[in-house]
Amino acid sequence: MENSKALPRPTGGWRVNESLLSELVFFVVVFLWGISFVFSKDALQVVGPFTYNTLRMLLGAATLAILAGPRWRTLNRTYWLPGLITGAVLCTSYGVQAYGMQFTTASKAGFLTGTNLVYVPIFSALLLHRAPTRAAVFGVILAFGGLVLLSVEGSLGELALAPGDFWVALGGVGWALYFILLSYYAPRFDVMLFSTLHVLVAGLLSSIGWYFWEPFGVPWSSGALWLGLISTGLLIIGLGTSVQTWVSRHAAPTRIALFAALEPVFAALAGWWVGETITARMIIGGSLILAGMLITEVAHLWGNKNRK
Repeated sequence: MENSKALPRPTGGWRVNESLLSELVFFVVVFLWGISFVFSKDALQVVGPFTYNTLRMLLGAATLAILAGPRWRTLNRTYWLPGLITGAVLCTSYGVQAYGMQFTTASKAGFLTGTNLVYVPIFSALLLHRAPTRAAVFGVILAFGGLVLLSVEGSLGELALAPGDFWVALGGVGWALYFILLSYYAPRFDVMLFSTLHVLVAGLLSSIGWYFWEPFGVPWSSGALWLGLISTGLLIIGLGTSVQTWVSRHAAPTRIALFAALEPVFAALAGWWVGETITARMIIGGSLILAGMLITEVAHLWGNKNRK
């Protein structure tokens, strides 16, 4: 997901239809985000997290590089440090998320990752020295309650996070920091060039972990691996970035946020479709996280609108 400043929505016959088309396209992108948790879960059964992340991020970077085309002529050294910082955060976020997904379900991973929408306005408030709104605080409380219901297991005296859930939840924190970096750097650079650079950096950093901790053998004949690489590397990291850039110029930010909040819902539905068990506790916990995400994100966007 990419946070880029949306331009005012134009009026007129074709322009209005273009706005509607962009929202429909973004809905499809969010759907792909959601169901990709199942594909990634399956791929991580045949390769390690560093191997998987290296392959899909390098595929995504190659796709972005092709889409950038002649824009490479404008690349200069001002890109390097921001690209390195953003790429390192992206690599870490993908890394801890993928590690945790080996031990939890795709359904839970979707909701735990989705908590990043709650963290973004809170971290933004801290970095910009602005107190979070009451709505943001309330959203955080709801999301935290949902996280506890979703992930904490055991009796009252022996409560502990379920295996893998801690790392996926930590990945949500990383994604929030990543989105903040994108919102800060994206207006300063060509979006496609900057995306290509920092995704490439993330892939190269992940390859270091692959070299030291995982075997070099790759089961290229695995359909699960290819499905994960194509869905996340090509469609989401690669083509999805250019689509998101176009969508952000035509769709209202609030509607984008509401669509984005559907990602964990699609992940849960995809998990249920492939046989994962959806308990009442998971439904309640996921609903609390979803409510917290919506309240916090809408309040954040509304606050930005009022400040402008």
